Amino acid sequence: MSQGTEQRGHSRVKYPLKLTCIGDYKVFEARANDFSLSGACLFSPVELSAGNTVGIIVKLPGTRGFSVIPAEVVWSKPSDPEIEDCRYLVGVKYLYLLPDLEENFRNLLRVIK
Repeated sequence: MSQGTEQRGHSRVKYPLKLTCIGDYKVFEARANDFSLSGACLFSPVELSAGNTVGIIVKLPGTRGFSVIPAEVVWSKPSDPEIEDCRYLVGVKYLYLLPDLEENFRNLLRVIK
């Protein structure tokens, strides 16, 4: 989210968005369970501790190239064992979205709601 424009009540949408994350000196594949303009819930094979910073590398549908979103881990817990390739659910809040990426997120949220 752009600095100074954070709003409460952002709608979360479920969408299987594949991601690459960089955190705790590891690079790993994850996917979004749901996301909004302010953060996301990730299915992760790696446990991350609250307060840690991660880089989320994402390519949004309909856009060119990849974007990196700095995010802070807000919570982390073991996931349902039936969820394949996912050992943890991790809640993150975005620390900053560049204006063009924020607009791309808004457009995607409008389409998939």
